[in-house]
Amino acid sequence: MDEQAHVLREALTTATRSIITDLPHLAAKINRQRQAARVRTATSERVFPAIVAAALGTNPRKALPICVASALWWISTDADAPDVQCGAVLAMRHLRTVRAPDSCKLEWFDEITRSTTSVIEARLANRDGSGRLSRKSVLARHLRSSGAAYARDAAMAAHLVDEHPVDEWRRFGALYGLMRQLRTDHVRSTVDEVGNPQLVVPPLLVAHVFHQGNAAVRHELARLRREASYGGLVRHELLRELLCSPRAVQAYARDLRALHGKARASLDGLETTDEAAAVLRSSLDSILRLPMPGEREVIGV
Repeated sequence: MDEQAHVLREALTTATRSIITDLPHLAAKINRQRQAARVRTATSERVFPAIVAAALGTNPRKALPICVASALWWISTDADAPDVQCGAVLAMRHLRTVRAPDSCKLEWFDEITRSTTSVIEARLANRDGSGRLSRKSVLARHLRSSGAAYARDAAMAAHLVDEHPVDEWRRFGALYGLMRQLRTDHVRSTVDEVGNPQLVVPPLLVAHVFHQGNAAVRHELARLRREASYGGLVRHELLRELLCSPRAVQAYARDLRALHGKARASLDGLETTDEAAAVLRSSLDSILRLPMPGEREVIGV
């Protein structure tokens, strides 16, 4: 993975220089978006297509153009820009220059279109704020965003081999992307950081608290969701206690384990090379090694 990440960094630098030279205004816009969001996406995350290619038994370097396209696509998406299609345009622009059969390129472009429209739909639904805050809605949103992106990358890599099981790899990619997003949500959490002026909560944990809470708790969580921010909520110590209640934490942990098992089962159902499969399993297993929020009993609630 380290070797592929190094090659990807060099290729991405070359692609970025081309954008700056040919499309200076678009390059400036994208760069402002990245700076505004302080994007620091790990390059290793974008080598997923190369790992899938290796798992399929083909040379992972063949997936390098897909890795670069994925990295370009994520530029706008990571920045949470309203015009996420900028990343899709940059990705397709790059793939247009790649040596590959036209039929393969058409499949790649279709996958990019599919993932981009899925993300746009997820963001519009999230801004609308309608619907019940639930486990189902959280997972659906993640599957339509990160899940769709990883599903795209897996499917694009599968198109590199003959008799490719594209649908099967797309399904696994969606679950893999879901687990990566849940892990990111968990790592960013400040639920255990008492005194931190910013309360950042994994959405899946919030959904479990919402499901278990009374009317007052549900009203408060719904209000916070509409505001789309958990900043400056250190005064809501009761909310922090509820988020760390044994029932909520245990339900959240069980859910993560169940989803992990589903993703592992999907991977185990694919024909893969041992080494690449081990890398993918290790990545999935990393979420089980994360400490859960410290359980605290809530008195008088």
